[in-house]
Amino acid sequence: MSGRYDAIIIGAGHNGLVGAAVLARKGKKVLVLEARDHVGGMLGDASFRVAPLPYALRPEIARMLQLDQKRLHGAKPVETLAFGSDGPPLRIIGGQVTGTDAITEHDYAILHARLGRQARALGVMMLQSPPGLGKASLGEMAGLAKMALKMRLLGKTEMRDLLRIILSNAWDLLNDEIGDGPLAGALAMDATLGGAMGPRSPGTVLTLLYRMASQSSHGHGLRVMPEGGPDALVKALSDCVTSAGGEIRTGVAVEKILVDQDRAAGVRLQSGEEIAAPLVLSNASPKTTLLTLLGVEHLDGEFIRRCRNMASKGMVSRLDFDIAQMPSLRSGGKIEQGQRLVFAPTMQAIEASFNAAKYGDLPERPVFEATYDTTAKRLCVTAQFTPHDLKGGWTDDAKSALASSVMAALEEALPGLSSAVTASRVMSPVDIETGYGASGGHWHHGELRVDQLLMLRPFDGAAQYRMPVKGLYLCGAGAHPGGDISGAPGFNAARAALRDGGH
Repeated sequence: MSGRYDAIIIGAGHNGLVGAAVLARKGKKVLVLEARDHVGGMLGDASFRVAPLPYALRPEIARMLQLDQKRLHGAKPVETLAFGSDGPPLRIIGGQVTGTDAITEHDYAILHARLGRQARALGVMMLQSPPGLGKASLGEMAGLAKMALKMRLLGKTEMRDLLRIILSNAWDLLNDEIGDGPLAGALAMDATLGGAMGPRSPGTVLTLLYRMASQSSHGHGLRVMPEGGPDALVKALSDCVTSAGGEIRTGVAVEKILVDQDRAAGVRLQSGEEIAAPLVLSNASPKTTLLTLLGVEHLDGEFIRRCRNMASKGMVSRLDFDIAQMPSLRSGGKIEQGQRLVFAPTMQAIEASFNAAKYGDLPERPVFEATYDTTAKRLCVTAQFTPHDLKGGWTDDAKSALASSVMAALEEALPGLSSAVTASRVMSPVDIETGYGASGGHWHHGELRVDQLLMLRPFDGAAQYRMPVKGLYLCGAGAHPGGDISGAPGFNAARAALRDGGH
């Protein structure tokens, strides 16, 4: 063994850094191991960032880690520009929308406020360990009781409404409340982004509420861009780890989680180096952690079956377009730094894209969100419903076809864009899987659906962060409460390890 630590964190994504910081601040000797040459995981590669437009780090975590919340949460929330088939885009910030009729603006504000209240009630469980299906500790029951109280405080009418819609689909909810169009399209994108469900899929209201439960100093359900961009968040978290005495090593890939007498004993690197630690937290996806790094020899047959059957096939591709000079919008005006552009003119357009993807095809008319980096002069596109198991595979021709169809949609909103592009890159779900240890290339390491949430995340028998091998914990997006840039899985996993004695 080349060294001994109290805890080893596999993967320096934001959840791994949060978990490492929590443990280091409690006096643990912590080592973070990252296979890539940069920290931050999907958030951290400035040359081709998988998550260019993050949600907010939970403010409770920022306070506990004593991070500069003003710097991290920025001066203002991200504004969404939702493009229809023609005309100027709608402009959305939280519950306010401009560019549509007064009745729709009013109805949207009421809907957003109601969903926000319901999301906050459910969001109580975000920083709580989910209760076990068979038995639960007093702390876990207290978390459930607190959520039940928050739901009861909504009032009888609103609580009944929440129970009515929570497992339904976003299509019916939004169609009833605001009708179809670019406003509904923007909300339906939030309900489906990163997953393999369309607006008509049952349970997509729950994923919409999940995203609306995100918090910042500006309110709930908002994207926020830190001052200095995503790199500022990554640097703040890595500095928090090292200032507390933790160590971070990049360019070192873990080959195996070592086990001694049915408990974690450390890791072996691909170089052959072995490092001892009685506590291992893995930020890799559950399938990668359990079936590859740990190995099936340490798991029983039923556990292996559930792990393999976990829904984790990704449907998101990333595209970057380097642009010499960003053209004006078709309606006039310029794209500003950090704005979120949504190209989903209707929920029907999103559903049509999903229908193509679920049969292994690329959509003829992709739906996507984008943001423009004025410093790098780069338009960063996140294209939804581009299947991992694409018919014919992710060849250069397939990537070129996706880039062409995305550019055709962009050209309609930004005339002259195609002639301004100097270079482009495409990262498919297969590329994300290969590069980031995310089985299936899934952003969230697994679907955010009702049978893979709370005490069923990532699957029955693997919730609460603790794995069958003592001392091994999941701390990534595959654990409760799930994906996006919240830091909650890493925070919760580290606290679970500390409650267990930290060894």
